[in-house]
Amino acid sequence: SQLSTTTMMNLSGLALALALTRSPVVAAAANQRALRADTVGLRSSNGMASYDEALGIPKCNSESTSCDTGALLNGRGEVHPEPNYPNTLDTTNCLDGISGGTSDESVDRIVVRSESGGYMTEEESVLITATVNCWADGWEEDYVYFYHASVQEAVNSNWNFIEKIQCTGGGLQNLTTPYTLPKGSEHVVRVSIRYVDSNDFTSNSGSCGIGSFDDNDDVAFTVVTATLIPNITQTLGPTAATTPEPSTTSPSSSPSTATPTPNPSLSTSASPSLTTSSSLQPTVASSLSPSMSRKPTSTPSLPPSVSLSPTSAPTNTPSASGTMLSPTKSPFILFTYGESLYRDNDLDIQISVGLTATQIAQSGSSVSYANGGQSSRSYHGMMDGAGIAELPGGGYAYLSNAEKSSGNGGVYGLYFNKDGEIIDYKALLTGTSRNCGGGMSPWNTWISCEEVGTGQCWQVE
Repeated sequence: SQLSTTTMMNLSGLALALALTRSPVVAAAANQRALRADTVGLRSSNGMASYDEALGIPKCNSESTSCDTGALLNGRGEVHPEPNYPNTLDTTNCLDGISGGTSDESVDRIVVRSESGGYMTEEESVLITATVNCWADGWEEDYVYFYHASVQEAVNSNWNFIEKIQCTGGGLQNLTTPYTLPKGSEHVVRVSIRYVDSNDFTSNSGSCGIGSFDDNDDVAFTVVTATLIPNITQTLGPTAATTPEPSTTSPSSSPSTATPTPNPSLSTSASPSLTTSSSLQPTVASSLSPSMSRKPTSTPSLPPSVSLSPTSAPTNTPSASGTMLSPTKSPFILFTYGESLYRDNDLDIQISVGLTATQIAQSGSSVSYANGGQSSRSYHGMMDGAGIAELPGGGYAYLSNAEKSSGNGGVYGLYFNKDGEIIDYKALLTGTSRNCGGGMSPWNTWISCEEVGTGQCWQVE
């Protein structure tokens, strides 16, 4: 069969000879979108895309560290049936080629992920990895083109060219290219694999491969915008508007009962000092500021302090009464964990700024207890679903499924006292297989379910 006239005009020399000697198996010439019901309406979660019926392409609706199409793009048109093909925003003019078979060109998967490991954020770098199938007998003539745009730009066919990469061999392979996200929260990426290099690939009209063996696929995703990331220094630092000046009045045997002034002093104090650190301790000043509507208390009040330590002397200015908030429950933290990361070199991991991590157990090794002892059994492997159960009298148990097969699965408990120290490790359920998902019940019991054909759900008390 012959390639389209438009494609043939761009071919020359050896490339033309290769194109004309290739003998494709021509599939049915129906280009309309084939809607597969089992992929519609699936919820996007943990960076996995679901098919967006309005856009006609896979989309990740929530901010995440990555966006993965999974199997939603596997195949090409009707040749190797691709779910919901053509999976392009322009379903009229950007269609999949209809020649060849399952061993020919296709874009099977697209993953967009943050290069830093944090949430994908506007004006930061991301990596696009395309899983493509290149023609085994002529991969030297297969090229993969990468494009990006905002969703609105892409709907209007205004694409930005990123890079062209030649296939490195026949069959499935992963090709990766970086690019910097423009401003805005809604973005889309296009990957196009084409047989025979295209002369016109940087223009809007060249953003879609139109050859008989070409495959074009899009994926949309949502990223964090700068307006959603609060300024941590401003959030956690002291301000003149909310931090009362500590009193320097000498201690007295009884608290002062002077009538509050109608305008309490709110001048900025040089001490106690407050500096922003990796612990990201929140300020509670705004919840403890003086109130003109309250009378002096009968006992000295605590001055505003991040450490919430008591003062040795009462203050001249009465403070508002109320429940004091611990740092971990403060409503004043606007920072969302995951938006900024740092590397813990001791554990060789990245964690959110403001958090610390400690390794407390290792699969295959005994668990160390706070009293210096160790567990008689090794910590289980294939850890999966987990939950926290409160224990009578204080403390808690971390309940974890083991997704081992052949009756080697189960549920295990890591026990902590009220001070957060490890005191025990137990096997709570054994003899089951592939314990995967689970959840806490309203009665503080753990439900663990086997992920096998005849699996059961077990309640662990």
